[in-house]
Amino acid sequence: MRRFRLLVLFFASTLSSGWAQSLNGRILDTEGQALPMATLQVQGLRKGTVSAQDGSYRYKLPAAGLYHISVRYTGYEALSVALQVEGDTSVDFRLSPLQSQLEAVVVTSTRTPKTLKDVPVITTVIPAKEIEKTGALTIADVLQTEIPGVEFSRTMDGQVVMNMQGMGGNDVLFLIDGERMAGESMNNIDYERLNTDNIERVEIVRGAGSALYGSNAIGGVVNIITKEADRPWMLNLNGRYGSQNEQKYGATLGFDRKRFNSMTNASYRSMDTYVLYGKDATSAPSYIYGGRTINANQSFRYNFLPNLSLKLRGGFYHRERDYSQTRINRYIDGTAGAVLSYDINDKAHLSADYAFDCYDKYRYLPKAGRSDKEYGNMQHKASIYTDYRFTPQNVLSAGVEYFNESLMSNQFDTLSGGEFREYTAHTAAAYVQHDVEFKKQWFLVYGLRMDYNSSFKLPHLSPKVSLMYKINPVSLRLSYAGGFRAPSLKEMYSDYDMGGLGWFVIFGNPNLKPEKSQNVLLSLEYAHKNLSLTASGYYCYTQDKITTVYNSNQDTAFYRNVNRSHTAGADMNFMIRLPYGFGIKLSYSYVFDRQKEGGINVSYARPHTGVVRFDYRWEKKWYALGVSLSGRVLSDLSSVVATDYLDDQGITVYEKVHYPAYTMWKLNLSQRFMNAISLNLGLDNLFNYKPARYDLVSSTSPGITFYVSLSVDLDGLIKR
Repeated sequence: MRRFRLLVLFFASTLSSGWAQSLNGRILDTEGQALPMATLQVQGLRKGTVSAQDGSYRYKLPAAGLYHISVRYTGYEALSVALQVEGDTSVDFRLSPLQSQLEAVVVTSTRTPKTLKDVPVITTVIPAKEIEKTGALTIADVLQTEIPGVEFSRTMDGQVVMNMQGMGGNDVLFLIDGERMAGESMNNIDYERLNTDNIERVEIVRGAGSALYGSNAIGGVVNIITKEADRPWMLNLNGRYGSQNEQKYGATLGFDRKRFNSMTNASYRSMDTYVLYGKDATSAPSYIYGGRTINANQSFRYNFLPNLSLKLRGGFYHRERDYSQTRINRYIDGTAGAVLSYDINDKAHLSADYAFDCYDKYRYLPKAGRSDKEYGNMQHKASIYTDYRFTPQNVLSAGVEYFNESLMSNQFDTLSGGEFREYTAHTAAAYVQHDVEFKKQWFLVYGLRMDYNSSFKLPHLSPKVSLMYKINPVSLRLSYAGGFRAPSLKEMYSDYDMGGLGWFVIFGNPNLKPEKSQNVLLSLEYAHKNLSLTASGYYCYTQDKITTVYNSNQDTAFYRNVNRSHTAGADMNFMIRLPYGFGIKLSYSYVFDRQKEGGINVSYARPHTGVVRFDYRWEKKWYALGVSLSGRVLSDLSSVVATDYLDDQGITVYEKVHYPAYTMWKLNLSQRFMNAISLNLGLDNLFNYKPARYDLVSSTSPGITFYVSLSVDLDGLIKR
């Protein structure tokens, strides 16, 4: 009997020790708030558990021992720990929120790296993950989806032009890694050069940025920051197919090995020409020209010493646009650059850089086998920059810069041999900036830049001052900045006879003055946990605006400084991450824009615009699902267009036009397998919107379109 009792006690104790092990506690955030429906998984065991509404959980284990446990919650960093479990073990897990946009490090607004929450200048950041959510293919898709008040349209020649809250392509400076882009059409850069595969983030600085970047930054700066390798090796292959036989194929290869970092990116894109037919049967069809685009970029960075590095970059771009059955427009660009960075000590930093960009346009006649160069823009820039940190919160920066630009264009006069003339401009600049923080609540940035351009009679000064007062979770920002735009070589030296028939001639003006602007911005921001709310207002006054003035007696248009503009507005942005993987983003913009020619307002800025996005994200270890519904809402617009008719006094007659309101919606479904394979399915213009007629200020969508894309990270797949 005693032996039987001992046997029973032995089995009971064995059973108790084997199955009485349990893990319990709560899943919380770093501030102690409960995280309901968080998942807890034990490596090697098939079943997991989820936390209750108060964050509590309980998980039974088969035996005592060492277990590897992972805890996940949408919007928070995953936590993986190894725990020794003996009996009933109680452990609370605390998860940290994923790095918010406010924690992102930005460089455009101050040129010294700072977290977004500590930058006094109003700045918007669009990271690569946000771009991926919406399936954006071009920079136009990115900006229109994320920022209200931005509208891309087409000219009669089919070229892409931008309007950003009353500012045209001439007024907003686009940069790639802080460097200018050569080439323009209809006063806009070639947006097709900007490959979204290679974008790490987009930084948008509101207000004039001339104090740091010089000309063309009257209305703001858009800086595209490209990717660097962040793993020992990485290889991504991707492809996309969509409506209008749109095809895109790309590859990215990167290495990050101790002192050496390399990133190679290449892509090919093609699309067929398609025709836009408005609902109005009497409207003429519009053409969106198809073509082929090749983009290739390479960057190297080598760290000679922990405090000394050299970065080299280069790029090639080739685009063909099927302008007609007998003519193809070719656009070819080559870039190169080098940046030498040296940390003199823990307080002082010195960098020197050189950048080169050459952009050419050709008229190619396939049947004749003839290619004529019609345009060539070349830029050289060299600069030296230094900053000194008296303390981590007190930084003085200064730099000098030389910029050389040459332009050859078919809009210039010809030489005796029939070649088009080439003109050159030189700019020397110096700038200084002080960035200081007081008592962890006051942040001040002020600076001054002096530009001397060979077309100026006197140097131009661009001041700026930005102040921020912060009491978490509220930040108040106030900024003033002066901006300017130097007259372009095209505006100064044009001698263009359209068609060679003398019926429309444009003459430049070497005596043009630079456009000058005064900008004031005020914003209030509230950011706490997963909620962000921002409200801002701004005013911009620009004088000596450059435009063409038509003289009926001479039947010629002349470039002149005649216009003034007043642009004011307000923005509101709301973003929240909800439990269970949901997220909402709402943005609204109001613009009051007055750009007068002959006393008539010719602005094409829609007064009310908004963007909306609803997100859902569901993640497991081997699979993730994302759904994004994004929309753009644009109000109607009443404006005028110049007609070909003149009154008896030779003054241009304007005709009133009305552009109706419309909305555009996009649905994007993304799936990720084994954290290495991504499949995106999307529908654009979800409700098949078509205007009565397609014109200069309207959507260029032919109706509902689709796309499907596949991306494979081979390094991640091999590791799996």
